[in-house]
Amino acid sequence: MPDTPSITLVKRFTYRDTLEEFSNTYHFNGTIPLNDAAWLALADAMILAEKPTVQASVSWVRAYGYEPGNEHSIWQHSYDGPPSTAQVGTMALGTQRDVPGDIAVTVRWYTGEINSRGKKIYCRKYLHGAVAHISDIDEVGAQQKTAMQTWAAKLIDGTLPGSFKYCGPQGATLSSPSVNAYLTTRTLKRRGKRPPPPGTP
Repeated sequence: MPDTPSITLVKRFTYRDTLEEFSNTYHFNGTIPLNDAAWLALADAMILAEKPTVQASVSWVRAYGYEPGNEHSIWQHSYDGPPSTAQVGTMALGTQRDVPGDIAVTVRWYTGEINSRGKKIYCRKYLHGAVAHISDIDEVGAQQKTAMQTWAAKLIDGTLPGSFKYCGPQGATLSSPSVNAYLTTRTLKRRGKRPPPPGTP
């Protein structure tokens, strides 16, 4: 079980004409929120930092807080209606290009550790709501890449509520945030069924 507390943010967008949800979980060092208000302040601040990375087609719908060693959330909050205000992305498309929903941006942070083969170990996040570069559809949009780099640095600089710092599940200190220049595919739940072969009854 993880030795650190964590917070999960659930986002939503339309994929294949249906609402699709995906989430990212962040383990962290710092003060564990002491009450519902403190958890909400942390979630709000994290969302505020991430909003410039995606368009308004992506919204935040729920958040969950977890204490170390407990797989069940000890705090929950819905942004999906009153009394909460809907939280949506603020990035303008500009000269970037939209891509399908199962395309994602990969962001990584170095854990300071090396595996048995001598390779660096990273924490990674896959983020949907991606856009492509205007001149190369394989690359992350220029504005989005810059915004995600700023957001990735924010998660580890200690300026979020409670001196939150994103870390490894067992507490590894993260550094050197980096946004992969190239887009990748990350399977979503709603993939649809493959059509039957011709002649199948």
